[in-house]
Amino acid sequence: MDTKVVGWIQIGGGVLALLFPGGGVGMMGMMGFGGGTMMGGGWAVTLLALIFIVTGVFNLTGNKK
Repeated sequence: MDTKVVGWIQIGGGVLALLFPGGGVGMMGMMGFGGGTMMGGGWAVTLLALIFIVTGVFNLTGNKK
């Protein structure tokens, strides 16, 4: 797969993870993950989402040789 497509997928996934940290499984679906918050989010999901976004930007701006 082209690195530009992978970059857009990573950015989209990171943004969705920041917008919906519960994963869309409801209030009780992910209880206990991410520090025990009610929606299953927390610092772990935020950190991984930011890493995904940064990696996606890197893939978009990188030159393929």
